[in-house]
Amino acid sequence: MIFKTLSLENFRVFNGEHVIDLAPRKDGLFTKPIVLFGGLNGAGKTSILTAIRLILMGKRALGSVVSTQDYAGYLVEQINNRTFANQKSPRASICLEFTHTHKGKHNTFVVKRSWNDQGKESLRLKLNDEVMEGLTGEQVQAVLSEMIPPGVSDLFFFDGEKIAELAEDDTGTYLKEAVQKLLGIDVVNRLRDDLDIYLKQVTKDTIDKKSLELISQLEKEKSEIYQEASQARQRAEEIVPKLTELRRNAQHLESKLQERGGAWAKTKSSEKLRAQELINEEQRINGSILNELDGSFPLSLAPKAMNELHTHLEEEKQAKSLQAYSSKLKEQVPKISEKIATHLKTERSEIICALQDFIDNELEPVDQHRVQLDLSDSDYHRLQTQYEDALEAKANLHEKLESLSGVRSELSTLSLNIERAPDEGELHTLYQKLREVDKAIVTAKEEYRASLMEAKHKMAKAVEIAKRLEKLFNQQKNQATVMKAVTRVDSAQSALVQFSDRLTNLRVSQLEELFVASYRRLARKGELKLAAKINPKTFDVSLVDQSGAEINRKSLSAGEKQIFAFAILEALGKLSGKLLPVVVDTPLGRLDSKHRDKLITHYFPDAAEQVILLSTDTEVDESFYSLLSDNVSHAYEIAFDESSRSSKVSEGYFWNEREMEAV
Repeated sequence: MIFKTLSLENFRVFNGEHVIDLAPRKDGLFTKPIVLFGGLNGAGKTSILTAIRLILMGKRALGSVVSTQDYAGYLVEQINNRTFANQKSPRASICLEFTHTHKGKHNTFVVKRSWNDQGKESLRLKLNDEVMEGLTGEQVQAVLSEMIPPGVSDLFFFDGEKIAELAEDDTGTYLKEAVQKLLGIDVVNRLRDDLDIYLKQVTKDTIDKKSLELISQLEKEKSEIYQEASQARQRAEEIVPKLTELRRNAQHLESKLQERGGAWAKTKSSEKLRAQELINEEQRINGSILNELDGSFPLSLAPKAMNELHTHLEEEKQAKSLQAYSSKLKEQVPKISEKIATHLKTERSEIICALQDFIDNELEPVDQHRVQLDLSDSDYHRLQTQYEDALEAKANLHEKLESLSGVRSELSTLSLNIERAPDEGELHTLYQKLREVDKAIVTAKEEYRASLMEAKHKMAKAVEIAKRLEKLFNQQKNQATVMKAVTRVDSAQSALVQFSDRLTNLRVSQLEELFVASYRRLARKGELKLAAKINPKTFDVSLVDQSGAEINRKSLSAGEKQIFAFAILEALGKLSGKLLPVVVDTPLGRLDSKHRDKLITHYFPDAAEQVILLSTDTEVDESFYSLLSDNVSHAYEIAFDESSRSSKVSEGYFWNEREMEAV
C-alpha cells in the first residue's frame, strides 16, 4: 500500500482545503521512501497522523469500545474553529488516495470521510476511478478493515507517546493485546463466549416449570431494565447536539461582546474606582508640592549664589574672630608688660614697645571692608539651616514630581480604557443572553449526567440479574439431559484453548526471531549473540546474552528502551505480513543524539516502502537532515499563522521552503 495524496478540508488547524502529495518520488532509478514534515509544536503535525488514522479506521481510531455519541462528539471537535464562524452549516472532510496490491492485482482507491457539525458522517469509496455504489458506510469501513485489520494500524501509524508507553511497559500488556489481535485470538475468545450462550439455551430447555417461570420472569425483567438503560443512554446522546449548539451560541455571543468592547467593559467599574483613587492621590501630591515650595525651597534655586554667600560669611567670621583676638591682646599688653618687666627686671616701656611691634607686624591686619554683612553667630547658623532645608526640599520635590508623573500616566491609560468601553446599557442585552445560554448549558450538563447515571444504575441492576440467571443455568448442568451438550461444549472449549495456546507459542517463537534481528540492527549490536525470550502467558520480553544471562530490561537507558520499543513495533509489523506505509509523529523527542543517529541511519530508511515522518526542528535539525537527505523524497513545513489561527503547508523544510497553493 502506498499513500498518494491526502486532502484535508476544515480539519483541525487546517482551514479550507489542502491537498498534500505523499507519493514517494523517484531519483533516477531509485525511489526515496521518506516524506518529511516539519513543524513547531501546535502547528499541525499530529493532525496529519490523526487524519490518516481517522480516514482508514473510523471509530476504531479512538479505541475498541467507543459509543456512537462519543464518536460523533469527537468528529465535531475536529472541525476547524473558523469554519463555525464563517459557515452556517460547517463541514469537514478527509480524502485519501492510495494504491493497494492484492493477489498480484494493482488497484487505486480513493476514500473520503466527511461529516457535519452534528457529527453525522458520510463514507464513500472509489475503486480505479469508479464510485462503488450501493455500499453503506459500514460496508466501506469493512473493506478498509480487510486491508488494514484491527490491531495492525497501531503497528504502522503511531507517535512518540506510543513509543514511550511501549518502552516503559514492563507488564507486557501492550504486546499481549497486539499479538492477540494479530492472531485473531480475540475471535477465539468470542467463540468461547458464544458456546457459553449456547449452553445456557440448551439448559433452559430442560429446566422444571417453576425454575423456568423464575428464569422467564428474570429474563423479562432484565430485558426491560436493559431497555430502560438504553433509553437513558439515548436521552444522554440526544443532549449532546443540544449542548454543542448551546456552546456554539455562547461562543458567538462572547465574540460579539469582544467586538463591541466587552473586554474593556468587564474592567470599566474597577478602572473607574482606580481612576478616582488616582485623582485623590494627584491632589494629595499637588498639596505636598505646594508645602515644599512654601518653605525654604527657593534658596535651592540659586546654589552658586548660596555657595558664594557661605564662603563670604566664613571669611567674615574668620576676620571678625581675628579682629576680636587682636583687640583683646592689645587690651592686655600693659598687664603682660608689667608682669614680664617685674620678672625679667627690664624696663616696662621697652616690653610694651616690643609687644606692640609684634602685634602690628606679625599678626595679619584686619581688612574692615571684608566685614560687610556682619551677621551674628545665631543668624549665621539660622541661614545655614535654612539652606540645608532648601536642599532637602528640592530632593523631596523631585521625588514628588516623579510620583505625580506616574500617577498622571496611569490616569491617562485608565481614561483611554474607560473611553473604549461602551455604555453598560449597550452590552446589557448581550450579557443577559449569555447568562441565559450559560444557565441552559449547566442545565443540559446536569440532564446529561443524570441520564448517564440512570443508565449506569440500570445496567448494574441488569448485570446483577444476569448473574442470577447464570447461577440458575449452572444449577441445571448436572441433569442427564444436558450432560451430552455440556460435554461437547467443554470439548470444544478445550480444543479452542489448545488451538489458542499452540498458535500463540508458534507466533511468539517467530516474533522472538524478528525482534532480535530488528534490535541488533537498530542498536548496532550485530556482533553480540543476543537472543530474546517472550513469555507466552505474560508477554514479558527479555534479552539474553551469549552466556545465557538475562539482561534486565529496567537496566537499559532511556534511549536503549526507545530502540527496544521501535524493534518491537517493527517485529510486530513484519509478523502481520502487511506491507503498509509507516507514519510516525515526533518519534525522536525523548532520544539523545546518539540514539537519534541510529534511528535516522538504520530505521527510517528501511522501515517501509513509504515512511511519513512528522518532526520538530529540534528533532530533525540540519545535521540530522543531512544524514537523512539521501532517503528523503520531499519535505514539507507546517506553519501556524497567528492572524488566521490556522496552518498552511509549504514544500521544503524549515530553512528551504516553497509555499504550496491550497487546491
